Amino acid sequence: MESYLTKYQNPKEADAMTKMQTDIDETKIILHSAITGILQRGEKLDTLVAKSEDLSTQSKVFYKTARKTNQCCHLI
Repeated sequence: MESYLTKYQNPKEADAMTKMQTDIDETKIILHSAITGILQRGEKLDTLVAKSEDLSTQSKVFYKTARKTNQCCHLI
């Protein structure tokens, strides 16, 4: 009898719907955190892609400039 009394004093244990709602709420919090993390990583990836494209452009300019500069040296 005491075990039932103890069990049913906690509404989460007594009512299956309340327990289910609590589980759903906890799951929503976890999913929200996961989605936020995914979005932040996506933003970081976008930043890395943009930096990579800039670096590629700069390296092409450097290569062309180096070729022009070295052309005068090869003529001698």
